[in-house]
Amino acid sequence: MTDTKLTFTRRSFLVALLLAPAGVLAHAGHGMSHLTVTSTVTRRRKRRIDLVLTFYNAGTEPMTLESISADVAKLSGQKLPFTVPAGGLEEQKLRLRFDDTVPGIFTMLLDFGADGQGPVTVMP
Repeated sequence: MTDTKLTFTRRSFLVALLLAPAGVLAHAGHGMSHLTVTSTVTRRRKRRIDLVLTFYNAGTEPMTLESISADVAKLSGQKLPFTVPAGGLEEQKLRLRFDDTVPGIFTMLLDFGADGQGPVTVMP
């Protein structure tokens, strides 16, 4: 019985840690929770893809993208900082160059400064 209770306590603690940042953003009235980002590959070659990120900000405050990074590729073409107005739908075109062939799936990290960071999964 003691082991089961200890496991439950650890799980509860981990769940609380995972939910805490979401609660902070929800109460602050801004953050990544209002933003939807989709990726569309428009062109693919051996070691390069052209990509369009589409941003929809359902929030009441504009959000400014400060940086984009991908561990597996070099990015070019992005225009930063990039602001998505409240209620706005905006696009950002990128070109990614890979050292090897383009992977079947990878993640890019979008940094919105004080509003937070979030991953975007790309499946070329």
